[in-house]
Amino acid sequence: MFSWTIKEIELPLRFTWNISRNSSDIKRNFIIEVKNGSISALGEVAFNVRYGESRELILEKFEEFKSLAPQDFNGVENLVAFLETMDLPQSLKFGIESSFVHYVAILSGKTVPQLMGTNVVSSVKTSFSIPIMEIGKVASFIKDNNLQRFSVLKVKVNRDNAHDFCNEILKLTNVPLRVDANESFETAAETLKFLSEFPDLKRLEFLEQPLMSHLHEEALELKKHSPVFLMADESVTKESISEYYVERFHGINVKMMKAGGYLKAVKQLRQAKLLGLRTMLGCMIETSLGISSALNISGGVDFFDLDGCLLIKEDPFKLVSEENGKIFYSYMQ
Repeated sequence: MFSWTIKEIELPLRFTWNISRNSSDIKRNFIIEVKNGSISALGEVAFNVRYGESRELILEKFEEFKSLAPQDFNGVENLVAFLETMDLPQSLKFGIESSFVHYVAILSGKTVPQLMGTNVVSSVKTSFSIPIMEIGKVASFIKDNNLQRFSVLKVKVNRDNAHDFCNEILKLTNVPLRVDANESFETAAETLKFLSEFPDLKRLEFLEQPLMSHLHEEALELKKHSPVFLMADESVTKESISEYYVERFHGINVKMMKAGGYLKAVKQLRQAKLLGLRTMLGCMIETSLGISSALNISGGVDFFDLDGCLLIKEDPFKLVSEENGKIFYSYMQ
């Protein structure tokens, strides 16, 4: 007989996290625990207001899940089929499903990659994100956080600061940049103007989600004329990956908190590959519990943006370590 519990955790951040749509100094996530007899396992819920999720909604919907969930599940597919009958936030679905996947792994003596049919990867190179800040603070931020150890940096921008902010970081570093606009540009023409003024396009690895996800025609126009690689982020949530994305982007950013579970995320990555899209595994601000979950399906992925647990002051699980910009399971040290 399965029992399910939820616990809220408070995660003070190492610095103020400013992106185009919000700012925070503390992140509050949830940990789901599933228990059956002497075996228990955990999953993380890193909810995001961008997708209409909130603390109150997570707690309300978790109680709904508990009240309706059967006492037993025959396997992961059985649980996922049940979750699909419920109107739950995607991050909560991931927390529930991942805790159960981890439980099955313990019970079966298999690794999660074995259960998911993915290749084991010992370490991956991640980008590190530079939040929006005053231009005069960028140099000290790079130095204080020892960012020279990363082989690629991700730069958060909005439509007002994008040019000057990127220019400053280009001058202070010598690595490729990933520019993440978080939907802050309003038209294809505005985005193309930004790119035409970018100081060194050779160092721009890709531009991530410049336009709001509902601007379908603008996204078509942008891809027709873009001189750089375009990565979809907010445009990708729980849906299957189709020709729609091929027409508008060169790659997709899969986050398990958006996909709603291991199985959906793996399916999205495989669909993207079949369509010729390049893939990235991303994250919210998460503990190493969530980041280690992403590592479980990282085989064959092209890019990684898995710095979520590096942004918090004190990781409560310490399941992931980082050295010279590479992250790996802590037990592999």
